[in-house]
Amino acid sequence: MLNRKYNSILCMSVNTMRTRDIKLKINYFVAIRNFLFIPIAIFLLNVYVKPVVAHEEVDQTATKYAPDPYWQGTLGPLNIRSLSPGQALRLAPLPKSPYGLPVGESELQFHIAAASVYLNSPDVYLIDFNFIDTRIAMNHGFENGWSAEISFNDRRIQNLQLDEVVVAFHDALDIEQNGRDENRNQTHIVIPQYSANFAAELEGVFSQTLGLSIQKVLIDKSVAWPALAVILNTSIETLDNGMIEKGAIDYSLQLSLAQKQSMGYLFANMAYTHFGTDKTMEVIPLSEEQFSGMLGYEFSTDKDEAFIVQYLFSEGVLIDLGALEDVSHEIHLGYKWRTEKNIFEVGLVENIINFDNGPDVAFTFGVTHRL
Repeated sequence: MLNRKYNSILCMSVNTMRTRDIKLKINYFVAIRNFLFIPIAIFLLNVYVKPVVAHEEVDQTATKYAPDPYWQGTLGPLNIRSLSPGQALRLAPLPKSPYGLPVGESELQFHIAAASVYLNSPDVYLIDFNFIDTRIAMNHGFENGWSAEISFNDRRIQNLQLDEVVVAFHDALDIEQNGRDENRNQTHIVIPQYSANFAAELEGVFSQTLGLSIQKVLIDKSVAWPALAVILNTSIETLDNGMIEKGAIDYSLQLSLAQKQSMGYLFANMAYTHFGTDKTMEVIPLSEEQFSGMLGYEFSTDKDEAFIVQYLFSEGVLIDLGALEDVSHEIHLGYKWRTEKNIFEVGLVENIINFDNGPDVAFTFGVTHRL
């Protein structure tokens, strides 16, 4: 039981939270105001107006790129959320297509990621573990561009023997191991500042959440304008004795855009997330808010296959822990293909820029099944 694991830690003072700098708060307020104003304004307009369709002249051009009646032409972004250690503790918005679902249509989704994390900053932290991130969801389309999705999310630490893959990759490219080649395939979370020192006892489920997403298509079926949707995501932690307090509710407001290009589709997402908890393992402080975003491109090889590259950034959420407080940068490379009833995807994740806040490597697989 994780409660027993933390007993020794709970003896120390938990008064580790610091007051945010006033200037930073003002910057956040301005950023949030600017970020929320546009989607909310458009959303209110679209309460009374159906999703925008290009006018007659554009429609004549649009016949060249007419979306598939169900799949909307595009295969969509890779369904990979942030796999950085702090970001993976709570709600991490999933890259979304703005096209939504046709009225009355439903689909089932299954996605799984296997990630290796190794972060070592002497006297600050050692974070070394593998974990599995699994997601099962059902999505349904309603009238006037609305759709809703319910999901179950399971995250668990498990020894996947991925250290050998990472060490071999670093050796091949002559990249410094920084201790990766020592104590391979073991679990360690050591944070001296908070007297945290855990090993294999952490293996097992550390988070199980129920999620709900509601999407509204604002602009659709146009080659003149980018397709645009706004999404509200929520999740609640259901696991007893996990790394996050049971009952914590997170929510995010997300914008999704897509534009048809000559070789495929360009995607962009932006999200503001507010979290319902401010600590993990009872004493380690976490940020209560985060901005994140994604840029991606779908290179279509034919109408049912595509290579996809995505860049995902997420603000750091682990407070006063060096690089873990800085922005996480992740690159997603993947391939998607469509059959009559399904879309399959495989993907690879690597951290870039900030190599001390992100997964060393992750492998992903997913399938979306049309009901």
